[in-house]
Amino acid sequence: MLFLIHLVATAFLLSNSSHPFLEYMMISHFYTINQTLVGLVIENVTEVFPNGSVEFEYYSIDLNNSEYIGPIMEVNNLSNLTSLYVFTDVGNKVVYRAAPFYLVGEEDGVYIYKNEQNLEGVEVITYYYVNSSGVPSKIVFLQYGVNGELVGNTTYVLYSSSLLNPNAKLYFPSGLTRVQGGVDVQLSNTARYPLIENAFTSALILSAVILVSLKVLKKYGNKNG
Repeated sequence: MLFLIHLVATAFLLSNSSHPFLEYMMISHFYTINQTLVGLVIENVTEVFPNGSVEFEYYSIDLNNSEYIGPIMEVNNLSNLTSLYVFTDVGNKVVYRAAPFYLVGEEDGVYIYKNEQNLEGVEVITYYYVNSSGVPSKIVFLQYGVNGELVGNTTYVLYSSSLLNPNAKLYFPSGLTRVQGGVDVQLSNTARYPLIENAFTSALILSAVILVSLKVLKKYGNKNG
């Protein structure tokens, strides 16, 4: 019953918010190459359907190099969210987002959910920090290599959301260059590494890595023929 109430409330909120969006500051550190990327991640809801499905567009912005990937269009159903960063059953011991997330802690009204997945020796541990609003205040992706060493830490910190503040405005920096073909490169890579939730959510983690790869290719591609 509580889940149903929260589900209806979330659908109502999304339907009645003016241009509902979620925007996170993204900080990715890759320990093997000692490089840090700073960016923005945006999920912008474009339509809410009567059957409870939500359509939204996703952008990943690399502030280091003034480039971005997107929009990537995605549709989720509120009863089975997989990639929209909203929780519809906060407080439950287990939340299913195509993969189970387990409640591992609660402090001052903030619930901490954890998911672990492993593929070919590569492990990704995900933490969601979310309160009763259903909007995560922080999301942490930890990537471990085959030897158990921490190779990457990507942390999303909530920057702004109209779901929490109706007067909030989406921030999209000016002077950016869209990475041509970035979506194709991104999806072809994530198809091999569906580490968490689904291929789309894996794409959110790998987008920063791909942006780095594209910069390296552009910088050294001509030299190597």
